[in-house]
Amino acid sequence: MTNRIIFLLLIGSIVTGCSSSKRLNLWTKQSKVDEVKGFESKLNPDLKLLEKNVSLSESIFPKVKEFEMSNPLIVRREKTHLLPIYAEYFYSKPDSTLRYVSYDWENNRYGNYNNDQIKWESEAVKLNAYKTEYGRIKKQLVKQFGQPTKQSEEPVKTINDHGGPNFLFQNTTWETEEKLIKLNMIFGASTYRIRLNYYWK
Repeated sequence: MTNRIIFLLLIGSIVTGCSSSKRLNLWTKQSKVDEVKGFESKLNPDLKLLEKNVSLSESIFPKVKEFEMSNPLIVRREKTHLLPIYAEYFYSKPDSTLRYVSYDWENNRYGNYNNDQIKWESEAVKLNAYKTEYGRIKKQLVKQFGQPTKQSEEPVKTINDHGGPNFLFQNTTWETEEKLIKLNMIFGASTYRIRLNYYWK
């Protein structure tokens, strides 16, 4: 009987450990970028930083013209579920203060566009897997930020404004006095990704 109890406790601790490893590990504090780098280094001492020229538009970050923005700190986290994560931390140059954050669950985010056709074909059959991953992420965000202020329950067919093929789009929004937070999924039109982004007002 004692051995059975010990066995059940052991199984319980393993399950708990597995579920805790599924945490999103988000940085939500407006801080200096060095703090963010320290946070990512603790998640993975073998930190993979990408150097890319990436800018923000006013439609994405309405306050972008108020700051002299640096290229973001970009971290590629290894895949633990369906997709790897690209964490992008945008900050203002003079004071190194974090202004905008984007987490992208996406395969080969900065890959070669011309070589990605085979990848797109393989992703195009994974709608249910993407929906499940979106639901997993959203569930954790609800625990952290509360109920959304706006959401679509299922992916909605969306017309491509640029004349390309239509795609499926799903969106969830949280808005507080200090932050605007958006989780969305694009599935189709050569884009297969889940993105969480937020900025401080």
